[in-house]
Amino acid sequence: MRVIVIDDEKAMHIVMNRLLSEISGVVVVGCYQNAAQALEQIRQEAIDLVFIDIMIGQDHGLEVARQLRSTHSEIDIVFVTSHKEFAIDSFDSYPLDYMIKPVSKSRLEQTIARAAARISEKSAIAGGPAGSLMVRAFGGFEVRSEHTGPARWISKKSMELFAYLLMHKGRPVSKSRIIEHIYSDMLQENVATYVNTNVYQLRKTLQALGHKNIVVHSQEQYWLILDHIKIDFLQFEDQVSQLTGIESDHIEKALACEQLYTGELFEDRSYEWSITEQIRLHSLYSQFAKRLSRYLLTHRRAEHAILLIKKLLLSDEWDEEANLLLLQAYVELKDHVSFTQHYTYISNLYQQELSVPLPVEFSEIYENFINKCKKTP
Repeated sequence: MRVIVIDDEKAMHIVMNRLLSEISGVVVVGCYQNAAQALEQIRQEAIDLVFIDIMIGQDHGLEVARQLRSTHSEIDIVFVTSHKEFAIDSFDSYPLDYMIKPVSKSRLEQTIARAAARISEKSAIAGGPAGSLMVRAFGGFEVRSEHTGPARWISKKSMELFAYLLMHKGRPVSKSRIIEHIYSDMLQENVATYVNTNVYQLRKTLQALGHKNIVVHSQEQYWLILDHIKIDFLQFEDQVSQLTGIESDHIEKALACEQLYTGELFEDRSYEWSITEQIRLHSLYSQFAKRLSRYLLTHRRAEHAILLIKKLLLSDEWDEEANLLLLQAYVELKDHVSFTQHYTYISNLYQQELSVPLPVEFSEIYENFINKCKKTP
């Protein structure tokens, strides 16, 4: 449980930190004398419970609680104060509890137990219909919930921020690095506001899908909790790592894995920070698809192999290995017409674009096929 304390007395911060740290499952993520600073952190990251003093310096705790309730209705509030006379007034903020100073550990444990029960209840209600979040990043970028449909992005930058965090696979990323990669074109004096605004927009988008709390912020770092997100490029990479050798008993799994790759990472998005990862994943796919194609060719499934090889050549018509595999597939099928057409196409490509003859491997496969055809009655 993630907790914030808002109290203008430093001594109260020390007391609450000590008492709460002795309760299992509780993490105090911030203690504030200034309500505005506390509300900013609450806007930036997932908080479960806020302890608020009724009187906070120049601020009135009840007004802070009402503001918090209007913007973050899911957060539980506990008033901690010496002013008993405010108890009735506090109820219009629907607090979880109202505690009078000095606070005892046993009283605090009762409040934490109530908060934990509320969190479990809300999670059960919210977690059911939300379902998994599904991300397609190959060949574009689409995010949708199983039950509520596609994401409706508030801004392009909030969408890009989500893509950027996804690419880091749940690892924390510093705010400075995010600014360098995503906000380099923004005025630097306003860039912190841009980041905070986009994080808020991202959480609002994800909240509509039932997944607001997967964006985590702590100590100037951001990351995603991926437990309930299905991401195509992570699934692909994980499955390829398991398919070290393609055998007959898992060929269907290999074919399903190949289908996950529907184009380059974030294909129609001009995210410069993703170029290195695009190249790496395409190379991984290319090697896997060729390995799978060779298996299909040796097991008399040349038609299927041709589909995979042509998919490879759509992204790189100069791929020498893929072109040779395609010619081998036509040999396997004894398809003289398709073989001759593709050989002529490749030969012209080399001569017209590079003004060089075909590599010797192409000449050899051509001569072998022609000789084989002559011997066949």
